[in-house]
Amino acid sequence: MDGFDIQPAPSLRSPIVVVAFGGWSDTGTVTTDTAQRLIDAHGARRFLSVDPEDFYVFTDTRPTVRLDADGLREVQWPKNEGYYAFTPHAAHDLVVVKGIEPNLRWRTFAARLGGAIADLRPSLVCTLVARPSTTPHTRPIPVTGSSTDTGLAAKFGLGRSSYQGPTGIIGVLHDVLRRRGAPLISLAANVPHYLNVDENPPATMALLKALTPVLGFSPPLGDLDEQGVRFLERVDEASRGDDQIRAYVRSLEEHYGETEAQAQPPAELPSAADILRDVEDLLRGAKDS
Repeated sequence: MDGFDIQPAPSLRSPIVVVAFGGWSDTGTVTTDTAQRLIDAHGARRFLSVDPEDFYVFTDTRPTVRLDADGLREVQWPKNEGYYAFTPHAAHDLVVVKGIEPNLRWRTFAARLGGAIADLRPSLVCTLVARPSTTPHTRPIPVTGSSTDTGLAAKFGLGRSSYQGPTGIIGVLHDVLRRRGAPLISLAANVPHYLNVDENPPATMALLKALTPVLGFSPPLGDLDEQGVRFLERVDEASRGDDQIRAYVRSLEEHYGETEAQAQPPAELPSAADILRDVEDLLRGAKDS
């Protein structure tokens, strides 16, 4: 057995599939937060789940313990799940795949998940990425996109990725889906590298808005705007009075809007991360309090 539990999904209208994985390609949990908001907003129903036993090294990707409503501890294991939702106001129904990048058996995992997605005969598969960038938090979060399909690139105003190097599970899944003939695009939120904390409402909102032309409707934003205002207020509080941080952010503002390649963090980012550690510490402390 490979751990995949796939229930027959009802007949879906050439669904659009949105895919997000926590881990290497999910700075600030932006992509998985985006996926969860789509699931919640549309009352999506689960049709796919994966037993984590064969795909994780639990000393690397540890389960977590939470208290339930009765105050009892329960173990929460890494999840990979697929959901479907009917969207009668749009031309296509919606499928959302949300998970955590596995540690083991990537080829088996990608083959099974890619096969399950391809069997739905999607009109489009859109993978989500959130990556650290030299975007300053004082400016809107840029979202860039790419596709190897020239027609899709032209339709959605996307570029063609020229990246070569190490990849994550999304890259492996892309290869499987491409071989199955699925139409593929990717959207990437360029997140301030110095805000690598477990939330980033402005980036999540930017990614949801970028999905509008892909989905054919505007995803509900809920309270994201208010959350974003509070988040940025905390960042400003953390940087207030620190001349080094303020000077660094100003230098990022001067280069804001440059090309995707230029916007990637330069080699000296570790020192910048050290300078801005106080920002992350304050944000974590505010979230825990």
